[in-house]
Amino acid sequence: MRQGTLERRYDFHLGEAIRASLTDSYDKAATHSERALAISRELYAAAPEPALHRPGLAAALANHARYGGIQHAITLLTESAGHYAALADADPEAYEVLRIDVLSRVALAAELSGNTGDAISMLREVIRMYEKAPAADPAQRDLSLAAAHFHLGRCLLAADVEADPKGGAEADGLAEIEVGLDLADHAAELLGITGAETPDGGGLTGDAPVGNPDGWLSHAPRLVQAVVQDWLAAATRAMTLHSAAGRWGQAARAARAAVRVSAGLAALGGDAQRQAHEALLARADTIWEHEETQWTAVGEG
Repeated sequence: MRQGTLERRYDFHLGEAIRASLTDSYDKAATHSERALAISRELYAAAPEPALHRPGLAAALANHARYGGIQHAITLLTESAGHYAALADADPEAYEVLRIDVLSRVALAAELSGNTGDAISMLREVIRMYEKAPAADPAQRDLSLAAAHFHLGRCLLAADVEADPKGGAEADGLAEIEVGLDLADHAAELLGITGAETPDGGGLTGDAPVGNPDGWLSHAPRLVQAVVQDWLAAATRAMTLHSAAGRWGQAARAARAAVRVSAGLAALGGDAQRQAHEALLARADTIWEHEETQWTAVGEG
């Protein structure tokens, strides 16, 4: 009876930690994440068959690594990687992608510590690993791979700024982000995440209107919720850079992705998320107008 109660409490706290992180409630997310980790440790230590609770402990460690400093992150990620390595050795299709996810987070820790070059090298290796990994859930692999491309793109753009402050060498970073956007869209299709259209004909916003707590993101699998903020940041970054260069078709494509994901966060969050979505939608409307004008001019020509 107690074990069942602990399992339900673990699932609740981990879910609440992820949900709170989506609405930028850092302290709330950290509190729930810490509780989920404590419960997972208790389950793992006290169970007659600890291996049954190894996946939960590995996940809780990886999730809680984001709350704290660099050394805290590395310590928890190292422990999580050990558990996932054992799990992947026994069942690679179920756990290899999750094992690689931890390595991707190690790369992000390297970036946060100022080692952008090391992060770039690690992310490139992580991408190669994802591409070769067996996966019982192709959508999960695509989303993880998409996130790695998003992060690599951001790191390359940061490195380009350092090497060329005028921004003349951004093509590689944008190319990585766009690969990630394609992968994320494909994963959404695999998961059946479609619904109401954005004003320019895109999909993925779900049937609920903005502001409704029952929007598509609240019902999306945790694997989607885990990458949605990176997805939005990457799409917004691509939209901004392409529009600044007058590449309206590419900017419009990125804007569609940004608006779709932003709508999901707006439905899940509060006033700040709704206001951010409205501001993003206003920017996207301008881009879509430029795209339409460009296509009209081409047709008339």
